[in-house]
Amino acid sequence: MSETALPQSINANTKTRRASPLWRPVLLRAVVTLVIGLITVFWESPGTLGLCVIFAIYFLALAAAQSLLVRTLALPLRDTRRLVLLGAAGLLAVSGVLVAVAGSASVAAWLGGAALAVMGAAELFAALFKPAGNTEAKSVLRSDWIISGVLGVGTGLVLPFFVATGEHALMGVAGGGALMTGALWTLSALTLRHDGRRAKGQ
Repeated sequence: MSETALPQSINANTKTRRASPLWRPVLLRAVVTLVIGLITVFWESPGTLGLCVIFAIYFLALAAAQSLLVRTLALPLRDTRRLVLLGAAGLLAVSGVLVAVAGSASVAAWLGGAALAVMGAAELFAALFKPAGNTEAKSVLRSDWIISGVLGVGTGLVLPFFVATGEHALMGVAGGGALMTGALWTLSALTLRHDGRRAKGQ
């Protein structure tokens, strides 16, 4: 899914080499989302405590993976995309702590939904925003950010509407989004790793 087919220019090979280490943090994010998604599938009666614990772990792990990814991208300190992505990751981490402390399904749904929606919006922004004066080709993660962002915003907006249906339904909604996102980022990581190896062999 990653956009590795770049215009043929002096910057093309440089950008491919720079993108190759990305497969590790991308794969980490994929593993985090897939594991959480699988847990939600097989845990039939989580209860409020189980829901809050899973959501807290999910949000904290996802925030850590996103922060690692942003650091690996090595965006300039004043790059708006860096600030937006790290800000969204910080909000997600804070939401994870608050969900764990509150121990409420309603708080988990509303606060978690807001945090996931903000994270998705941040990824959409990072995909579509182009800094002034940037002459490089668009980011190798652009298409992945767009799809992941749409999934994140959609999951976040839908989640609060399932509060009345119980903890299992809430986990199902979050888990469904996590599984789809995990599949996307797994494919992205494999693509980045393959293209990185191919670039080294040239």
